Parts: sequence; structure tokens; C-alpha cells
Amino acid sequence: MDHGSLVVAVHIGAGYHSTLKEKAYKSLIKKACLAAMQCLKQSSSAGDAVERAIQTLEDSRLTNAGKGSNLNRKGQVECDASMMCSNPDAFGAVGAVTTICNPIQAAHAVMKAQGIGPDPQNGLVPPMLLVGHGAEQWAEANNVATSNDIRHLITPEALDKYARYMDQAFSTHPTQPDDDILLDTVGAVCIDSTGVVAAGVSSGGIALKYPGRVGEAAMFGCGCWAQAQNAQLSGCSVSGTGEQISRLLLAKLCAQKTSDIFAGLDETFAEFCTSSALSMYVERNAGLILLRKTENGSTGKL
Repeated sequence: MDHGSLVVAVHIGAGYHSTLKEKAYKSLIKKACLAAMQCLKQSSSAGDAVERAIQTLEDSRLTNAGKGSNLNRKGQVECDASMMCSNPDAFGAVGAVTTICNPIQAAHAVMKAQGIGPDPQNGLVPPMLLVGHGAEQWAEANNVATSNDIRHLITPEALDKYARYMDQAFSTHPTQPDDDILLDTVGAVCIDSTGVVAAGVSSGGIALKYPGRVGEAAMFGCGCWAQAQNAQLSGCSVSGTGEQISRLLLAKLCAQKTSDIFAGLDETFAEFCTSSALSMYVERNAGLILLRKTENGSTGKL
């Protein structure tokens, strides 16, 4: 196998991350990258590698995904995740889930089932997005690990942040703003030895979100995108304020730019910053990683 053809990119989310944790963040990113690369070197698929990378991030208390996620207004964890791959051309997602141990594992399972297409016996169409209790039931029935403890993803750090966020949002005498504001979504993009690209995202969502809210991490074309078109692979994973990202289908918008990769990134964020669809927002928050690979083997990333 030509290991030079394997590509992994990982991010741990947009937001204002504490400089005191910089070493820990970099160590976690390295761990996720190495886990995904090991997966690819063992001839596993790009989707398997994306799952491995993001599962590593979900299992860490440092990120806003899986264990340690932001809490909603009721002090609960509700996670979103999705994955897309170029072959088969498939997408799968789960939203507002609590009992699933690794939401990206469930999203990957949904993607694989969706990629098979309708059941030839009865014509039933497999789901592309499942939410809430239905998603949790489907995951359990399809051998995705779940927990009976609805608080299994809540950490002491998340509870502490929740108390401070509630004070800042609703108290008449709020405390000082936090210097480590985790917004939406961690993610990864991988290219395997067969030339397939996969992209994925996972998120605990915005702090103090309304219960039942589903962000861009579970929405088609918003949080991740993967395609093989015109002899070029493109994979994108997005992070930021979900409601803003969803209005522009930001992952799809960026990945489908036909210009040079860096010009395409400039065009994407120029549209994001000036779009009238986001005129109701004083601040706009988004970040992404983009991978491209052409027939001559060149790659690009941000």
C-alpha cells in the first residue's frame, strides 16, 4: 500500500479555546490523527478512519462532543453527529441523542445503511437522519453502544460551565464571561487508499440551547460534505454557530467550489460574512477544514 496516498485532517471546533489548555488540545488532535492514520494503514475505509478520529475526540472531556459536551437549558446533554462519504455516495446523521455513547458511531451506521438503498424485499427506505429516542432505539438495535444512564456524558467541568453560563444569561448580576467558549462541532476528513473521501462531525451544540434543538452537525450539506467529481476528491468539515452555517449549507458550498482550494475558501467565507441570509446576526462564527485531492495527487488543507 502507498501510505503517501492516505490523508487525515482533524479539528476540535470553533470558539475561544483557553491558552492554558493549548498543549492538551494539540496532544488530543495528534492522538485523533494517529488513530485515524493507523486505521487507514490497516486498509480500513475512510469512513472507519473518520469514526475512529472523532470517537477519540468524543471520548475526551476537552471537546464539545460526546463526553463533556455543552449542556442545554435543562442541564442535559443532547448530541448531534453526521458522516458523508464519496463512495457509496451516502450520508447519515443522528440528532439530539443522549444515551448513545459515541454519536459518530451511530451516524456512521446510519450512513452505511442508507448507502445500501431501499430494501429489495419490501421497498422500505432506510433513514438518513434519526433524532431523539428513535435514534437511540435504532442505535441499540444496530449494535451501537448505548447507556442506561442519561447523565453518562455529563462531566463536572460541564456542570461548572453550565452554572456560569446560566448566571451570565439570566442573572441580574452576571459573572465575568468565560475565556474558553466551546461552540459547535469537532470533525475529521480522511482519504483512504482506494481514493474514497469521508467527512464527519460531532457536537454537543451551543451552550444553553433549547432542548430538542438540532444543529448543523446533523444536517445534510451543513456540517460535513464529501464528493468525488471531475477527477477531484473534496471533503469538508465545519464548525461554528449551527443556525448560521445551516442557512448557507456551508460544507456543501465550500466543497463544491471549482476554483483553487485557497481561492475557494476565500470565496466561501466572503459569502458567509456578507450574506443577507445572516443579516439578523451581529456576529458570525464559522470555521472549517477542507481537503482536496486531484488525479496528480496534490492535496490542500486549511
